[in-house]
Amino acid sequence: MKKTLIALLLALGLISCSNQTPNKKSNKQSITVSVLPQKYFVEKILGDKFDINVMIPPGASPVTYEPSPRQMKELSASTTYIRIGHIEFEKAWMGKLQNLNPKMDIIDLSVNTELIESEHNHETDHNISGHHHHGVDPHIWTSPKEVKKLTDLIYQYFVKQYPESKPEFANNYKAFNNEIDSLNSYLESQLQAYQGRKFLIFHPALSYLARDYGLEQITIEIDGKEPTPANIKEIIEVAKEENIKVIFVQNQFSTHNAEVIANEINGRVVQIDPLAYNWNESIKLIVDEIVKSYSK
Repeated sequence: MKKTLIALLLALGLISCSNQTPNKKSNKQSITVSVLPQKYFVEKILGDKFDINVMIPPGASPVTYEPSPRQMKELSASTTYIRIGHIEFEKAWMGKLQNLNPKMDIIDLSVNTELIESEHNHETDHNISGHHHHGVDPHIWTSPKEVKKLTDLIYQYFVKQYPESKPEFANNYKAFNNEIDSLNSYLESQLQAYQGRKFLIFHPALSYLARDYGLEQITIEIDGKEPTPANIKEIIEVAKEENIKVIFVQNQFSTHNAEVIANEINGRVVQIDPLAYNWNESIKLIVDEIVKSYSK
């Protein structure tokens, strides 16, 4: 962290005079977001009018990632930062990012979300927490019902800032809402027969999806930490009792503990990527895998 901060201070000296200038290569203004699905949302509404910088690159974890000096330079030219709300990266870095570019507007996409609080473990019948973040569960983009609220915030802000582009933004916004509605209908139809069913996942990435579509998420990770042998034993017992044969693991996490449990329950590990750029396809694939796990 110290080395990174030193690099950022050096970057500050080099780029302090470049605040909020258009990208020299494209002549477009820049917007910065935290995770790739946000880029998908923003581009769906704004088209190609802006350059979109993504702070957390593919394959990186929002819990541990530290931005590079190049990213900080790009951020210094951004007019707007669109934060997802409560991911660890934002908690650790948002103050530094704002200090780097004080004129940059910051939009918090979680302000209208019915947030899942997890300061205390919410126990299931099996005394295993449905999710294990301290404070607020940040994975709000995994539910299409919440994404409708996020996209409305994006649309309203940019229409106000760029009224001359309102007709284009409005058409894009309507089209994207239709896309979200279609995905929502697909998820409801696919999951209707599995209300109340449980699924097992390493990191609690699908809390909002589970809540909004009638499922129950059981996680292996405990308060962001590796499970103890006692935790693993308990999870194995629950999986056998519930006849769970699939363990979901995000691409950004090790599969080791999941594979240990899978061997004990005669199951398998399935990797998913809720942080993929193509949000629509990613959520559909995740739900298809959940349904597949129930139908066997």
